[in-house]
Amino acid sequence: MNVEELISLPWARPRARVRQESVVRVRYRRRRSETEEQAALLREWSPVGARLETRDPLDPGEWIRVDVPDDAPEELRAGRRIPARVVSACADVDAPGRYAYGLEFRTGLRSFFSQLVYGAIPVLAILLFAAGVGHVLLLRESNIHYFWYRPLANLYSLLISIYILSRFALSAFYKPPRDVGYRPSISVIIACKNEEASIGRTIDCVYAGDYPRELLQVVAINDGSTDDTLAEMNRAAERHAGLEVIDFGRNLGKRHGMAAGARAATGDILVYVDSDSFLRRDTLAQIAQGFANPDVGAVCGHAYVHNARANFLTRMQEVRYYVAFRVVKAAESLFGAVACCSGCLAAYRRSYVMDILDVWLNQRFLGTEATFGDDRSLTNFMLKRHRVIYNSQAICSTIVPETYRQFFKQQLRWKKSWVRETLIAGRFMWRRNPMAAFFFYMGAIFPFLSPIVVANALFLPLFGGGALSMLYIYGATLMSALYGLYYLGRMRNGLWVYGVAFSFFYMFVLVWQTYYAMFTVQKNHWGTR
Repeated sequence: MNVEELISLPWARPRARVRQESVVRVRYRRRRSETEEQAALLREWSPVGARLETRDPLDPGEWIRVDVPDDAPEELRAGRRIPARVVSACADVDAPGRYAYGLEFRTGLRSFFSQLVYGAIPVLAILLFAAGVGHVLLLRESNIHYFWYRPLANLYSLLISIYILSRFALSAFYKPPRDVGYRPSISVIIACKNEEASIGRTIDCVYAGDYPRELLQVVAINDGSTDDTLAEMNRAAERHAGLEVIDFGRNLGKRHGMAAGARAATGDILVYVDSDSFLRRDTLAQIAQGFANPDVGAVCGHAYVHNARANFLTRMQEVRYYVAFRVVKAAESLFGAVACCSGCLAAYRRSYVMDILDVWLNQRFLGTEATFGDDRSLTNFMLKRHRVIYNSQAICSTIVPETYRQFFKQQLRWKKSWVRETLIAGRFMWRRNPMAAFFFYMGAIFPFLSPIVVANALFLPLFGGGALSMLYIYGATLMSALYGLYYLGRMRNGLWVYGVAFSFFYMFVLVWQTYYAMFTVQKNHWGTR
């Protein structure tokens, strides 16, 4: 239901809408324990609903509190702060870096109980999460008790449980870099091919941020696009004085675009942004804080899924992205050893990049030019000598594949780069923090063993190769539920069940891509830019 439908309901018709605009403050508790607050524009309101335009995105279904302006309808002036529920997102917003939502104002017992349930979700999720962890540990007791009956299988179960649970435990100690007011000069680099639909908004969002304009440089690289990407870049240049557009004329690859941006950059920090990622207004200021520590060579930002509610596939990716960043990268960040700075949003100290730029640009693997995994490869070069951390407060939203064909191509490209760069990182990770090294090598081994375990537990029994392992299915369900419950406790929306679905989707479908990626790692034709 959108705001127009909401306000036109029979019980709302006698109450006129006010088309006047007012700047208000909205407060909400969602992704962090403390209260978040932002200025917003309240328009087209009535006593039962309104349209709210914000700088930062909200989630449909979540509760917020709106500080009511003095010129609001008389029915709303009873309290300075009115509880409201985000009903839907509105698509008719042309302003870059802004979001619009339909709000439903609630009063009385209905409001009280709805807010009570919403506030209780994190507590309930934590209790269920703790119960799930306890049950997993009880199951592992049997692995120890009957260890010598099936030593390899029991060892695998014990190690992978330790690995997964440790990610959650370590991430609980993560804290983002503190904002110390550090404001270095920044060069934002956006390299893309055939992204006419999103490149204009990506650039607009960068300029809509609050980073000092005199410290900001933006470079957009057109990598041989065959659509109107270059035209969109040039239109953006007319809107934003100072935008530098580089046109290759032919497709050279994303890595060449990233390198050209680095050479054209004048900022102390290089911030790479994908052409379908949209920054929040404070993202650049947040991502810069990590570099106040001179030992830091790279900082990975946090990405939410922009099109999360498009279909079943994007909903699964929303939960997967959140856990991958907020659990896995947060745990790695404690040791300054984030394995991959996502291309959605990643920052590097320019002087460190220029030291290895030519070697990285001309990287070869098994005699073949490396034309994929550019971000993971550049992260590896930083990891050899510097700390690589994650900042959960440097936020963007990114568009993910909406079709399975696009998704599988993306996943194969990522797995190929994972195979190559894991082998390379394995040569030096042993010199890092012992705990970080241990978890790195465990994480490198499990993807190669998982297909064998899945086949032995689930598929071979279908062909007479033993009994179907119901214990394995039950254990996998428990682990899947932990991912979903973690997301539920943080985000408080119904998408958490798709995290459970994705775990099974990975187990039955994606797990087999690892072997294919390993045997075709030299082939660059699928999924390259």
